[in-house]
Amino acid sequence: METMRKSGWVTFAAILAGIVGVYNILSGIAAIAEDDQTERIGEVLYGVDISAWGWFWLILGIVQFVTALLIYARNPVGQMLGLLWAFIGASLSVFLIFVEPFWALGVLGINILVIWALTSATEEFEES
Repeated sequence: METMRKSGWVTFAAILAGIVGVYNILSGIAAIAEDDQTERIGEVLYGVDISAWGWFWLILGIVQFVTALLIYARNPVGQMLGLLWAFIGASLSVFLIFVEPFWALGVLGINILVIWALTSATEEFEES
């Protein structure tokens, strides 16, 4: 029986996906709670229903957290979902580059690292 060596980079990608998922879950819960802070955000967002926005982020965060668990388990579905999230995140960060350049470059860099981690260790995701 051969044991497979697991790379730290794939684990790194799983941990980052988990952090993003938990952050989005908490953001969704905060928006659903509709406190004074989120009501002011609703005014800034031109009347967008903050509660609906909160449910969107809550569901997205749960999917991202499940993706993190799948990546950590080296499941091929987790690899594909992780690559999809990282590609979308990297693509969208470009739109913020003139507004928040350091944030956008940081997000872009992290997404590139995740893409590299998930594509450089593809043998870890092969079904046995």
